[in-house]
Amino acid sequence: MTQKKQKSSPDPKTFPKLIIASTEESADLLYAGGFNAPDEFLYYETAEEKCIVVSPLEYARAAGEANPGVRVIERSQFIDKEKPGESIAVRLSLALGVDHWLVPGRFPLIEAEKLRSAGIEVTCCQADSFFPERERKTAAEVKAIRQSQAATEEIMREFRQILIDSKINARGYLEFHGKVLTSDFLRMELEGNFKRMGYTASRTIFAPGRQGAEPHNLGSGPIPADEPIVADIFPRSDTTGYWGDMTRTYVKGKASPVVKRAFKAVLKASEAAKKILHAGVTGAEAHQTAADVLTQAGFPTGCGRDGKPCGFFHGLGHGVGLEIHENPRLSPLNPHPLKSGNVVSVEPGLYYSNWGGIRLEDLVVITAKGIQCLNTMEMELEIP
Repeated sequence: MTQKKQKSSPDPKTFPKLIIASTEESADLLYAGGFNAPDEFLYYETAEEKCIVVSPLEYARAAGEANPGVRVIERSQFIDKEKPGESIAVRLSLALGVDHWLVPGRFPLIEAEKLRSAGIEVTCCQADSFFPERERKTAAEVKAIRQSQAATEEIMREFRQILIDSKINARGYLEFHGKVLTSDFLRMELEGNFKRMGYTASRTIFAPGRQGAEPHNLGSGPIPADEPIVADIFPRSDTTGYWGDMTRTYVKGKASPVVKRAFKAVLKASEAAKKILHAGVTGAEAHQTAADVLTQAGFPTGCGRDGKPCGFFHGLGHGVGLEIHENPRLSPLNPHPLKSGNVVSVEPGLYYSNWGGIRLEDLVVITAKGIQCLNTMEMELEIP
C-alpha cells in the first residue's frame, strides 16, 4: 500500500502581512507604517508594496508622516456605498488577489472570521514578534531611546532632590514644603513634569516600605523615613513613541542593616550581569549570573513564611523600544543568544514582605564586545 505524499505547506513568512489596529495598541503597526493614530487603520505588506489604508480624517496627515516607501490609500475606494458594512479587509484582499494573510496574534477575531468566510485564509504569526527585526535597534532608534532615557533620568533627579529637600517629622514621615510627602503627590507632580517635556508617564511606581516588596505596587500614602522607596519611572515620548525605563531605590535617613546588605547585593548583581553581557550571551545566562550573586550574598529566592514569593523572583530584564516590555528577555525562559543592537533593561531586585524591596535598573545597548549603558545616574541608597 503506497502512502500519499503530503503537500508541504508554504512558509508563513512568505505570506503577505496584514495588521488592523490603532498604534496605541500595536507597536508593530507604528514600527511598520510610521504613522501614529488613536483610531484603527489597516497596514498591509506584499512582495510588491507596503501600504496603510486610513480614513479621510487622517489621510493628509498620514501622507506626510508615513515611513518612506509606505504608500497611503484613503479607504473610501474600498467601500461599496450599497454595502457600507462590508469588510474593507475583504474588499482589499480581493482587489489585491491575496488569498492568505499572515496576521499578528492580537488580530481582531471578527475580521479574521469575515476574511475566512470570504475564502481568504488567515494564519496567526507564531513568532515572538510579527517583525522580529524590531529586536535589533537601528542607530536612529537607539538615539530615540537615549533621549527618552535622558528625560527619565531628569525626573529621577527631581525625585532625589525632593527627598533631599524633605524633612522628617515627629511621626517619622517625610514633609515637603510643610506637607506630608506621599506616593500619590509624587506621581501627580512628576508625571505632570513629564508631560511638559513632551513625554507621557502613567502608573509610575513610588513604593515605600513594605509596599516595595510587590514589584508592580504603585505605592500609596505617606513616605516614611528610614525605609526603602522603590522608584520605577518609565515614560514614552509623545513624538517618537520610544520608551525610557529606570529604577532606583532610596532611603531618606538611615537604612536598616538588612536593607544595606540587600542594596549592596543587588548593586553587585547588576554590575556582574553588565560585565558578562554581549552579543552571543543568552538571556538565561545573564539572568543566572545575577541570581547566583544574590544567592551567594545570602538572599535565596523562594517563599516566605507568609507564603508570598521572596528574593529575586522576576527576570533580570526585558527589551525596551516601542513597547515598554518587548523581546528579547533576560530570563531563565530565554535560551536564545542576544544580538548587537538589542536594547534591554538590567534590573535585579530583592523583595521581602517584612521590610520591602530593592531594585536597580539601567538600560543598555548590546554590542559585539559588551554594552553601552544609556544611564549616567549613580546608584546610591541613603539620602541624608
